Amino acid sequence: MNFKDIGLLFSACLLAASSPSAQSAPSEAVRFPQTAPASPASGFPSADFLFQAYPRTTQDDAFAAFMAGRRAGALAPEDKASYAAQLQNYPLSDYIVAWNFYDAVKADPADEITLEQALAFIQDHRGEYVTERLGTDLARIYAPKGRFEVFQKLYAPLQWNKEEPDLKAWSEVFRLEQGEGSAGEACELLAAAPSLRSDYSSALADAVLQRSPDQAWPVAFLLIQGRNLTKARQIASSYSQLSPGAVSSLFSNPSGFLEGTPAPDKDSFIAAVLLEGLKDPDAAAESLSAMPSGTSLSAQDLDLLWNFLGYRQALNGDFDSARLSFSKAASMKPNSALYQPDAVAEWRVRSSLALKDWGGVERAVSLMSSSRQRDEGWQYWLGRARWETGRKAEAANILTPLMKKHSYYGKLACDLLNQDYPGESLPKPGISEADVRQWMQNPSIIRAIMLRRLRLYSMASREWNWALRGANQRQLAAAAEYARRIGLADRMINTAGKLSDETFLSQLSFPTPSLAMVSRIASDAQVPAAWVYGVIRQESRFMPAVSSGAGARGLMQLLPATAKWTAKQYGVSSDPANLDDPATNITLGSYYLKFLNDKFSGQKVLATAGYNAGPGRSVTWRARLSAPMEGTVFAELIPFRETRDYVKKVLGNTAEYQRILEPSQSRGTLSGLLGTISPAGAEQP
Repeated sequence: MNFKDIGLLFSACLLAASSPSAQSAPSEAVRFPQTAPASPASGFPSADFLFQAYPRTTQDDAFAAFMAGRRAGALAPEDKASYAAQLQNYPLSDYIVAWNFYDAVKADPADEITLEQALAFIQDHRGEYVTERLGTDLARIYAPKGRFEVFQKLYAPLQWNKEEPDLKAWSEVFRLEQGEGSAGEACELLAAAPSLRSDYSSALADAVLQRSPDQAWPVAFLLIQGRNLTKARQIASSYSQLSPGAVSSLFSNPSGFLEGTPAPDKDSFIAAVLLEGLKDPDAAAESLSAMPSGTSLSAQDLDLLWNFLGYRQALNGDFDSARLSFSKAASMKPNSALYQPDAVAEWRVRSSLALKDWGGVERAVSLMSSSRQRDEGWQYWLGRARWETGRKAEAANILTPLMKKHSYYGKLACDLLNQDYPGESLPKPGISEADVRQWMQNPSIIRAIMLRRLRLYSMASREWNWALRGANQRQLAAAAEYARRIGLADRMINTAGKLSDETFLSQLSFPTPSLAMVSRIASDAQVPAAWVYGVIRQESRFMPAVSSGAGARGLMQLLPATAKWTAKQYGVSSDPANLDDPATNITLGSYYLKFLNDKFSGQKVLATAGYNAGPGRSVTWRARLSAPMEGTVFAELIPFRETRDYVKKVLGNTAEYQRILEPSQSRGTLSGLLGTISPAGAEQP
């Protein structure tokens, strides 16, 4: 019996066992929790429900063993039969059926019988997250193989994942091949794609050129900006009039190509400037300024190049050069050959911020797409620009709506207008006991709890969020309350985050478990307890046993090496190997915050950025300063999106926790945390 037959046999056994007619004992796993489990032996008080761990059942262990065996490729037929018997009526058994179908299809995509069985499973279980996942995964198998009819059967029923960049791109590939869609729409997809160094981006580029060969250079320009130079070079070789030697010179040495070509045609000149700009945007700007008289560029061509070069210079922290380059671009209006125009537009604003050019900030925001302009961050900076240029009434009109939000920019708006942060919602959402109990019976919620018990956090989160599709505010509040009762802190916080600002409840959005312990540890480490809570909320959502792909562990997501160094550095007795223990993790994490706080002289932006990206990055970014800079602006200029967002979220969390812990001293907290960033060697006292 081959692998595929074994997998299908096992799936059939599970399906039969879960049918209404199956005669078996009730699953021991189907118990609907109403409250958090009893306090464990570690001594945490029962109020600290967020630190609890649910005991696993024998069926949970069997499911986990099946997963481990599947990953290792070590499941014999008798093992699968044994698991099938153990997992009768187990609510997660459909995952195993789906995984068996996936493994069988992956092993032999040409097997039509297996495919039809998988499609039938998806149809029979429509509305469940497991089939959303299986349909997505199978679509990703068949799309690169050109199986349009199969892809469509899998893609059409999707509810969540239709907008996934790769699936959307493959859908457009097939539309183009069927004579539908347009090359222009496809180029817009390429311009907005998160990555152009992917199979689906290359396939979409090929589909565009099959439909419209005249788009070869615009597509190549996008691919160059997205660093897919292999595909861009292939297009230049196949569609341009350049000789093989000229193409080689263009891509291997763009500056040499420009020097050795007295009057290049406009397309190869644009490509050369883009290629040079990837490595040295200042040199590329010089090449563009010294454009040969025999080369003529349109206004749109110049917009593309100057915006791209300004963007590259801004990422390098050269804001004077960036502002000059941006000023030479006539507009930031949509340009089909500009990759990720929204990201470019954002750095146009940031360049003006870095130079305190408030008029430039206002102009740059006005040139953003309308959807991007509505983002609360850019609304804040537009209001701030008008405030700084003396139009305070206009600024207040923009900033007042932001002050209702429990967000980073909402707090900055409150600080600028010298107002208190918004507190609890009044009146409270009308949650009934029936509303809460409704979630106890939801199959996706039950599966989410079981997956969480197995420490399968991402799977648990997806099941939980799947259950919330279409929920109204009252239902969301009830789901968050249920999560609070049973100790699913991450789901409580994330669900509460979907509530409107008018229904905000800090006990659901910003919990403070083990307050006495956290306050004591923070005091010993000489860091604010609100900052410790702010980091925990962002790093782990109060899940004590969570770990990252990089090996960071526990509430404050410490790498074992960092924990060991911190314990030695400060003589902390906590065992750095026991990072799943909340007290140990918080102790070592707090002392690491102390190290960063001391290293950067109390400048929380630098310390928080260092916690995420490493202190060396903060040193590098700080070294760009020649004069003190407002911390709010400095945070906006962090070149890594992940770290930039992290700093905002952690310090926004910290300000909210400060409001909760010391409400009488919360006004202006966030601006105070952001402070002023001084150049190295000019630390604040």
